[in-house]
Amino acid sequence: MDNAEFVDALRLYVQDDGVKGVISRLKSPHGRSISPKMKNLSEWYNSLSEENTNNVNTIMELIAHDVLFGVFAVFDGVRIIDKEKGQFELAYKTQENTFMLNDPSEIGLHELFNSE
Repeated sequence: MDNAEFVDALRLYVQDDGVKGVISRLKSPHGRSISPKMKNLSEWYNSLSEENTNNVNTIMELIAHDVLFGVFAVFDGVRIIDKEKGQFELAYKTQENTFMLNDPSEIGLHELFNSE
């Protein structure tokens, strides 16, 4: 897995699936004991017009995108989260190889993510 594949995988399995999961829970909450908060949100969401439902879904997509972009920016070292200003070294290891996913000499993960 190279850095582009990593970005694509997180886009699909974290961002997109996360939004789909929230939408699914809003439409029909799962589980035996649904919290009052989730029940209220579900009732509200299901009462929305199609246009407003689409707007809420778009807002969730924007939030998921911005959160994942922020995580990539942290991995790339362009968004600082500590006083020491340490650097992350993110590697993908297989039995045969190790690939540095946020190699500073390569295009940044946040840039790859935002380019599509």
